[in-house]
Amino acid sequence: MITERQRQILNLIVSLYAKEHTPIGSKALLDSIQASSATIRNDMKVLENLGLIQKEHTSSGRVPSISGYKYFVENVIQLEEFSQNDLFKVMKAFDGEFYRLSDLFETAAHTLSVLTGLTSFVLNVPQREQSLASFEMVMLDNHSVLSVITLGTGEVRTDQFILPKSMTEADLQVFTQLVKERLVGKKVIDIHYTLRTEIPQIVQRYFKVTSEVLQLFESIFNDLFVERLTVAGRKNIFDYATENLSELYKLFSDDERMLHEIREITNNDEMRAVKFDNDEKYMKNLTIISQKFVIPYRGLGTLTVVGPVEMDYQRIMSILDLVAKVLTMKLTDYYRYLDGNHYEIRK
Repeated sequence: MITERQRQILNLIVSLYAKEHTPIGSKALLDSIQASSATIRNDMKVLENLGLIQKEHTSSGRVPSISGYKYFVENVIQLEEFSQNDLFKVMKAFDGEFYRLSDLFETAAHTLSVLTGLTSFVLNVPQREQSLASFEMVMLDNHSVLSVITLGTGEVRTDQFILPKSMTEADLQVFTQLVKERLVGKKVIDIHYTLRTEIPQIVQRYFKVTSEVLQLFESIFNDLFVERLTVAGRKNIFDYATENLSELYKLFSDDERMLHEIREITNNDEMRAVKFDNDEKYMKNLTIISQKFVIPYRGLGTLTVVGPVEMDYQRIMSILDLVAKVLTMKLTDYYRYLDGNHYEIRK
């Protein structure tokens, strides 16, 4: 436990260091703390002994430690304290109508990246929790077919392929009907099980060449189990990372690894997560901040930024919270449109 004055001192050191990036001495705090310079120095000594601030070798001032940042994030930060300028920029970015879920996610990622200068990510509802809302097959010509999969969140996945030689257009209609009867309405995790248990037996009843039909099922639905990540400012990481750049490049270029990293720290009921101590040594001086947002009647999505430990947590986390709220508001409008029998088609 620390006193209220010590809490104010820690708050000021974190805030001033985020703006000035120079060690903070007791004199810099006199105007804001109602105490003498000696008293402030004594309190700073207490905070240092607790490991919340630390001395820089080149200066008599103090800077926040990782423990200090953790304390600040968990006990001090006020998320409603965003600037009018940031509010204006977020509202302007989301101004207008959105008819595709991907456009909303891309806008959110881009806005976060521009306002924070960090690498940002947007995740949909976890793939295993999503459901298959509808399925259609469209003949493009005598050989080519387009499959259109719509998930419960409104995300649409399309795939063009060549119709197997053994299948006729009538077979394709049977195939489509089987999908609608056996898979539509189920969660993705249940579809994965059904494709490996029920479908092989059912296919034998309706088709002569079962191997090609099963391969078609595999081709169409394999992508359904792959979670997608929306990224913006991918290269921003190199503006503040100075070590292990090759390993960081590999990580930030691998969406599957980043998805796993983000899901690892958000796999709980908390709406917000901050990870300071990363297991990988090349992430040691970086912080991952995630903020969940409501996808109306569908579940929770996730906004994430990655930046240096010495970031302005007050501003960054307030922007995350703001974007999450505006995104949920726009998603409400989007689903009102989508539920009015409109369909999103992704080219």
